[in-house]
Formats: sequence, C-alpha cells, structure tokens
Amino acid sequence: MGSTLVRSGNIISLRLEDGSDLLPELKHLLEKEGVKGAVILSAIGMLRNFTIGWLGPEGYVKKEYNEPYELLSISGTVNIMEDGGVFIHPHAALSGRDHSTVGGHLFSGVVHNTLEAVLLVPEGVSYYRKELEEGGYKKFCPQREEN
Repeated sequence: MGSTLVRSGNIISLRLEDGSDLLPELKHLLEKEGVKGAVILSAIGMLRNFTIGWLGPEGYVKKEYNEPYELLSISGTVNIMEDGGVFIHPHAALSGRDHSTVGGHLFSGVVHNTLEAVLLVPEGVSYYRKELEEGGYKKFCPQREEN
C-alpha cells in the first residue's frame, strides 16, 4: 500500500494504491497537507468492498458491494466540522463487470488496483458542515474568508 500526493498551488493530485482504505487515507493525506476544505474535481480507478447510500425520508438506505467495480467518478467536498475536524462528503458512480452502474453517497471503499484524483483547494472560501436545524443533517455552509 502507498500513496503519492503532489500539490501545486491550490491543485492537489494524488494516487492511491491497491488496498488503501479510500476515505481514511484521503483524510489522512489532506490533514498532513494542512487542507481542511477542498472540492473533489475528479477521481477514477477501481473500488472493492464499498458501501453507497441513497438518502430517503427515514435516513440512508445503504448497500454494500464486495466485488471490484470501475470507479467512473467521485465528486464532492471536503469540509470543516464544528469541532474543527475534517469531513469528506463524496458521491460516486461505479460500473460493475456487467456494465451496470450504481451510485450515491460513498460511505466507504477499498482501492482495487489504483485510484487517481484531483482536488481544488479554494482561495478565500472555507467550507463548513453545520447543523442548521435541530436534529437535522449537517449542511454545507461555504463562508468567504476575510484577509
């Protein structure tokens, strides 16, 4: 297992190797780089042992997939939680061996073969995740940062 991260200005390019636990590894790399907010522009590769969900009125309906799937895309945001921690909010589309496509909120996944991603770290804006209504889901709250 391993990873490669290269940062140039506000662009982060990274590659994760087979067996990497995607979201914890991404969180670790971003924290190590001092990044608390970002936009996931693109991610492709393969995942196995992943869980995706669909948000219904009763909460998330989750489904686990163990076989390798081709990762068609991940998009989403990296946010700062109220406690200062990092929260990754990814959505993914994946294709199975039979070319069927599944997608939704990505809760977990293990890299199969490789995964490559590009992220944008915004300048002058921070992304927070806050509870706006009691008992509700934490919402995306972008804020302009003053110099």
